[in-house]
Amino acid sequence: MISCISVCSLSDLTDCEQNVELSSYCPCCGVHLSPDILYAASVENKETHNSNIFILNFCPSCNECFISKHSLDSKNGWVYSFVSASPMTHFQKFFSKSIEGLSPNFVSIYNESLRAEELGLTSICGMGYRKALEFLVKDYLIHKNPDKKEDISKKLLMPCINEYIHDERLKTLAKASAWIGNDETHYMKKHSHGTEKLKAFIHAFVTFIDSDLAYEEALEFIKL
Repeated sequence: MISCISVCSLSDLTDCEQNVELSSYCPCCGVHLSPDILYAASVENKETHNSNIFILNFCPSCNECFISKHSLDSKNGWVYSFVSASPMTHFQKFFSKSIEGLSPNFVSIYNESLRAEELGLTSICGMGYRKALEFLVKDYLIHKNPDKKEDISKKLLMPCINEYIHDERLKTLAKASAWIGNDETHYMKKHSHGTEKLKAFIHAFVTFIDSDLAYEEALEFIKL
């Protein structure tokens, strides 16, 4: 959200109104919010002669304060764009015991990618989510086709999806996730969707797998 706020220039201690893209989340508790602004100051960068704005924010959700940094973006209508917020608390994504048991590498890589995204490393986190997806898909397909483990392990992701996933809904989710994930590794993107859509598709895929694994467990229970 972009707001016009009062900013004090530390070079001459004068106040002026500036358009600033505020932090959309609290780094202390992870809640999405429109923060309460306690104080904002601009500091000149002596090398670029541009100013950065630093804001002291208050989060009413956890009653904590955090600092956010904003840099001038003349291409975006002379708005000070959000850069980062601190102190940063790492929020781990927890998956079911079934998913952890099926693909521990998926869980590990996904959370490493999430950490990168939290740190503002948006150029690389998408590639991490794409890698996590490949581990999840292949581990699931090996679970369903243990006699095809070597073939699945060696094949590229898309051929694996086309050959071994027969449920059209699951295949669609896997394909869409792979397409967006592959886009994150290319010089020019074919699709406009970003990491949020990629994560949404991955989570939907995880839900499908969780349901299937629960069905297998129930089937074994009935056979007893």
